[in-house]
Amino acid sequence: MLRLEVSEQSETLRREFKKWLASNQPPQEAPRSLEEFIDMGRKWQLRLASGGWLAVHWPELYGGRGLTLVEEAIIQEELVRVQGPQLLGLFGITMVGPVLIEHGTEEQKKRFLRDILSAEKIWCQGFSEPGAGSDLAAIKTRAERSKDGYLVTGQKIWTSFAHVADYCFILCRTSTGSKKHEGLSYLLLDMKEKGITTRPLKQISGDEEFNEVFLDGAFVPHDNLVGSEGQGWSIAISTLMYERVILTFARQLQSEVALRRLMSRFKADTNDAHLRTRLAAEIVTSAAVRALAYTHLCSYANGGSPGPEGSLDKLFWSESFQSIAKLGLEFIAERVCQGEESSENNEDIHRYLYSRGRTIAAGTSEIQRNIIAERILGLPR
Repeated sequence: MLRLEVSEQSETLRREFKKWLASNQPPQEAPRSLEEFIDMGRKWQLRLASGGWLAVHWPELYGGRGLTLVEEAIIQEELVRVQGPQLLGLFGITMVGPVLIEHGTEEQKKRFLRDILSAEKIWCQGFSEPGAGSDLAAIKTRAERSKDGYLVTGQKIWTSFAHVADYCFILCRTSTGSKKHEGLSYLLLDMKEKGITTRPLKQISGDEEFNEVFLDGAFVPHDNLVGSEGQGWSIAISTLMYERVILTFARQLQSEVALRRLMSRFKADTNDAHLRTRLAAEIVTSAAVRALAYTHLCSYANGGSPGPEGSLDKLFWSESFQSIAKLGLEFIAERVCQGEESSENNEDIHRYLYSRGRTIAAGTSEIQRNIIAERILGLPR
């Protein structure tokens, strides 16, 4: 696979992190329950944070190293190399953390950022609603002013890990305007407040990662408003830009782990020319997706900020991941039809079922193509 060629300073960081990982091996056993997943993820993230290896692109003042997204990519590459478990606080590290650093008050930064790094507080994202998924500006959840803050009423859906999260960064309507995106505000909601009900949703993969969240007058203090009232749309877009760059890159690397495992199994188990050709195509596509991500990361390291080009990364990664997962299923199809069961077969089936939602989550492929057409290529609406 491709690897980013960077400055000597960045390569020194890579060598130091490799040395640290050699003495701090990540857990390798697969969690058998959600409770084990949370416990394992929290302990592993705390070890990384204690060593100073999380969110290295954050300013030093807030627990980072003041480096660039290129160095953040190097850390992600090395975590994938040793097959470390998913970071429990990934939403906080890749989305709400950068947003608070850019838009939050100093009090908000002091109160939330350290706990994000240590996984002491877990965050979920309250954007999508039953009638406002890809059309995010159509949200109806209301935040009505009260004496000391806001009372939030409405419903969110597809909210990952809402049933275990401590906080939610939530987009609400605080007023109405002539345009749908006007009158939106960005709030930080304590998930332990009264008036919040979470209901896990059973997915086709058998997981219950997603949730419905029902809000009935849940209280948010004024101090938990990010930016100013009515600025929520621009801050939400900033959140999505970070998601489509940093989080997508981490997921793209994880999909390469699945591809490498397929490569090793193909060498041993098949002479099927068609499948080998398909595998070669997946390797080439994966390298192209990684090269595109590197191009964007390097531009940010030179002073740029995440923008609509993140839609290219998200679109190509999610569709590539689905294709890799489908190839894995094709590889084991004959065995499964013959009733042969194995942990590898089950893993391939689970990955395929899980991958179906990746072209919907964080904005559908259709929405990404619209963004690319309008905001990158300048085509008319």
